Amino acid sequence: MKAIVFGATGFIGSHVVEQLVLAGHDVTAVVRPTSKTAFLQSLGIPILTSDFSDTDHLARLIQGHQVVYNCTANVNFHLSMGDHRAVEVHLARRLVEAAARAGARRFVQLSTIKVYGCDLPAKPVDELYPCKPEFPFEKVSLEREEVVRETAARAGLDYAILRPSGTIGSRDTSFFSFLYKAHVGGGFPMIGDGTARMSLLDTRDIGRAMVWLGEFPEAKGETYLLRGFDASWMELKEAIDRLRGVTAKVRRLPPGLAMGLARFFEWVTPYGSNPWLTRLAVRSMTANALFDDSKIRKAGFTPMHNSLQETASNAIADLKGRKN
Repeated sequence: MKAIVFGATGFIGSHVVEQLVLAGHDVTAVVRPTSKTAFLQSLGIPILTSDFSDTDHLARLIQGHQVVYNCTANVNFHLSMGDHRAVEVHLARRLVEAAARAGARRFVQLSTIKVYGCDLPAKPVDELYPCKPEFPFEKVSLEREEVVRETAARAGLDYAILRPSGTIGSRDTSFFSFLYKAHVGGGFPMIGDGTARMSLLDTRDIGRAMVWLGEFPEAKGETYLLRGFDASWMELKEAIDRLRGVTAKVRRLPPGLAMGLARFFEWVTPYGSNPWLTRLAVRSMTANALFDDSKIRKAGFTPMHNSLQETASNAIADLKGRKN
């Protein structure tokens, strides 16, 4: 399979590229001119640059590739809706159109469980559960899926969409990295009592699933959830305790106070900068987020990394390696 990956330098995008290489596929990465490409260079793959603004140019880059992977995302969640849509929606549309013009066989879109919003029940939900996004990032993530479906259907292009649960893995610079560094600093941040449960996933399995979606014929037009294991915030803290051999103190904020602080920090922080705390972060740390991925498992894909301890250990080893 000849594959091309957009967003290849991102946390998840880099794992998609890595797993494609490990599976023996012919892979090309497309990055912005300012992107750091040391990891991609270590894989020995072709690296092309683009500012992603010209659909014709994107089509020329895609020409000759069978499967297009879109892993692009703006990792700054504190943006205006217009800035959110620039990457999550408008760029996704251009990439689908470019893939169709170039004669690609399939377009695989990386999505997120955030399309469901944070108002979820205590039991796992599947792909049929209604999406009720509340915050801008959640809303544009759902818009992106809709644009991919509509544009692909209009262009006659095959597509598949993956919604991975919360991810832990090497090359992380946000979620797990932040928690680990806080733990090393002596305190583990927690909002509420830490009993809210979430589905988590090793990033290597996201890469493997994206590869599978590019290969599996019956994935055409399908949307899949993916999870590896479930844990509470307290269980995640205790896993890091065991791996470090240190019991960190819990730095706890009551949910009401945390939400008030989040509103304040969002109000005083200009768009494009990162607030110290956001309402989405508060809701994510206090609401259940459990998912049922029976659909993808029945279709033939099974995650390999199903242990919180093993996944966290791999991520911590990477963080220590980068520090050294």
